[in-house]
Amino acid sequence: MEEKNFKHKIKINVRFSDLDVMRHVNNAAYLSYLEEARIAYFNDVLNMPKNSLNFGAIIARIEIDYLQPIVLGDELEVLTRVSKIGNKSSDVEHLIIIKREKESIHAAAALTKLVSYDYKKQQSVPIPVNVKDKIKAFEETLAPSV
Repeated sequence: MEEKNFKHKIKINVRFSDLDVMRHVNNAAYLSYLEEARIAYFNDVLNMPKNSLNFGAIIARIEIDYLQPIVLGDELEVLTRVSKIGNKSSDVEHLIIIKREKESIHAAAALTKLVSYDYKKQQSVPIPVNVKDKIKAFEETLAPSV
């Protein structure tokens, strides 16, 4: 994953409570960072009110490659993009980057598989066309729907 392929980013402050006994960010905190970035991405791209949770999707899978440890005091950016969108699911990619002076250090790369979901019916559903259109317009690199 290359930084140039991402158009959306947020900054994250490392909290003392994110650390483990080894004095680096615990692996579970990475999931919180990804969640925060994913919510911000969809709020921004879909023009939803800030901190809205009104997005019908469920996580089917998350893969994280831990590349460098993150420590207290590190300034983080989380880059997010939708790299693939299908009928009912999409792939959301993330890069967690440590910003040190003029250096960008890739701390983690992640892939989240989201499935469009109707919580009332308790089943997967097609991704709404307007959602696909907004994501494709933002990303500019996704192939048209089939």
